[in-house]
Amino acid sequence: MTSLEPVLFPVLIDAATDPLVKAVAAYLARYRGQTLVHTESDLRAFLVWCRERGVEPLKAQRAQIELYVRWMQEVRHFQPSTVSRRVSVVVGFYRTCVIDQVLPQSPADYVRRPNVPPESPTLGLSHLQFEALLSAAR
Repeated sequence: MTSLEPVLFPVLIDAATDPLVKAVAAYLARYRGQTLVHTESDLRAFLVWCRERGVEPLKAQRAQIELYVRWMQEVRHFQPSTVSRRVSVVVGFYRTCVIDQVLPQSPADYVRRPNVPPESPTLGLSHLQFEALLSAAR
């Protein structure tokens, strides 16, 4: 097994017939490299959260996904950008399930995402300062 192969559950399942495994594989098939690694990790976090709470992902409702968002914010204290990214993965997963006719509609369609500031709070050099640094280094 290579490091890029997604491993979602440490239990034996019939991957050829399990609808969740097929849906996850269909969603992740469009990604590769580090994007695959990060997307799989974000989706796995949601699936583990579901499993720990007895939620079947393919039967989840919007309110349960909203609880996942609240859990990330209030329990895990994730930054808004992290929550938004993880919600985007969940929304994309359910959108793929609708496209592939696994689900008739997405429970994530109207899930609210946190506001993400347009600028990073991380301090750094301005464009002019960066140009001056490059010039001085030459």
